[in-house]
Amino acid sequence: MRALTLVLVLGLVACGGANLQTIQIVNRSPRPIEELYVYPTGAARGASRGVLAPNASTAVKIKAGHVSVTAISAKLQVDEHTRDQPSATQELELDAPTEVVFHDEGQTPPGLNRQGTIGVVFLIPHAKAAPSEEPQTEPAPGAP
Repeated sequence: MRALTLVLVLGLVACGGANLQTIQIVNRSPRPIEELYVYPTGAARGASRGVLAPNASTAVKIKAGHVSVTAISAKLQVDEHTRDQPSATQELELDAPTEVVFHDEGQTPPGLNRQGTIGVVFLIPHAKAAPSEEPQTEPAPGAP
């Protein structure tokens, strides 16, 4: 029995135990990411993995499998009356080292077409158009 246990333990050690993979997370938005979560899909997200400055990156090792990556950006002023705190989440099947690049809508950085790279978009709300001062009138039907 001891021999079987020893063989099993040595086998697990030789295989490296849990299969960990690396996620390289990059912030290509002009704002800091204030909260960053990497967690098994379906589990609680747990504590934030920290702040990520614009154009900075960090690496996270996590067990291979279904993984969710959530980033919550710094607040931004959309217009005089509107503020927003964009967030974005990506679920992925992690079976190899992967790079996740967060960026703003309409500002796609180069390199997202590389194998193992996933782009995740922060959707930024657009400012509401100011109401016009003059009412819009349409000509009456049949008027010249």
